[in-house]
Amino acid sequence: MRKLLLGLVAIIAFGAAVAWFWTRGDRAPDPTAAGETASALPEIVLGLAAPLTGSQAAFGQQMKTGTEFAIKVINTNGGIEGRPVRLVTADDGCTAGGAAKAAADLVDAGVTAVIGHFCSAASRAAAAVYGPADVVMITPGSTDPRLTADAPPGGGMVFRTVWRDDYQGIITAALVKQSMAGKKVAVVRDASVYGQQLVHAFTAALAKLELPAPAVDLTLGSDLSAKSAAAKVKASGAGVVFVVAAPAAAGQVVKALRQGGVTASIVGPDALASADFAEAAGKAADGAIITFARNPLTYPGAAKAVEKMTALGLDPSGYAMNAFAAAEVLSAALRPVVKPNPTAAIDGKRLAATIRVNRFTTVLGEIAFDANGDLARPGVVYYVWKGGELTAM
Repeated sequence: MRKLLLGLVAIIAFGAAVAWFWTRGDRAPDPTAAGETASALPEIVLGLAAPLTGSQAAFGQQMKTGTEFAIKVINTNGGIEGRPVRLVTADDGCTAGGAAKAAADLVDAGVTAVIGHFCSAASRAAAAVYGPADVVMITPGSTDPRLTADAPPGGGMVFRTVWRDDYQGIITAALVKQSMAGKKVAVVRDASVYGQQLVHAFTAALAKLELPAPAVDLTLGSDLSAKSAAAKVKASGAGVVFVVAAPAAAGQVVKALRQGGVTASIVGPDALASADFAEAAGKAADGAIITFARNPLTYPGAAKAVEKMTALGLDPSGYAMNAFAAAEVLSAALRPVVKPNPTAAIDGKRLAATIRVNRFTTVLGEIAFDANGDLARPGVVYYVWKGGELTAM
């Protein structure tokens, strides 16, 4: 149960959180101005864990850019209750083994909280290390529902500033209810956990909205090709097809559907936002509606950060703003935890509880978390493919 006193203390502290974050931010933080944060108070050590090498390194660099800039802003503004912040970075290579080692290294370095990891398998492995050490983890990029689904009663140490995969199934069902009601629904998916989770959420949401279950639910594999799946969908008379598969495979399905004479509306999750999907589907991609995160750069609250980062020659795109938002949450949540005794060690469980019961104004808008650490209002919106371009609806 939430403690009233903790909630009251936090609410008082958060009223001016954003103003504090940018108090002296009218000038871009000077990376050479570390002397501004000189303090007799002990530093707060935060971690950044990301894939800085390997196939996902571009995303790791985006996280690094956003996190490092946020820490510069915090320190330029006097740190957190006068305590300077030091960032320790670890490369997890986007693997479970690499993440477990990176997490152990960060715990040994004395981190209070970690911004990371990016890949879901890495985050799950790392969470198993941070939990026993009472280290808060906020991931800007891991969307696997299992990461937070097993949170203990009262909540765990894991949070995320990105949606959960299965949420896309829910809002896709809402789209069907709003714009496609009365049409039969078909599902074509691959055998991945991603596909299973999304289709389960989609089907459950259809039932909750009092819509019929899918007329057919087809799983691609050695015994079911894209062409065969298209024939089965056509025979079902479906007017809506929910396609959930890896980008290229999903593109092949959509192409086969159109070549097979299926004129049904195509809906799908973020996997279909990939250029690989558009290339595989060709002209058949046109009209496909997908769910994907709102472009972080379009949030009004991101304008100032984007302006300052761009002026410094930094790229604010990709997951940079998700990482920046994670740092904003930590900086605001740490203030009431640190303030009563600025020299004391930071209680990780109290930090997690503070995050869980408050709302935070960030570059991604207002953020709040549910009991599991998931976003209370994920910023997922609808997009449509038109002429090889993905356009927000």
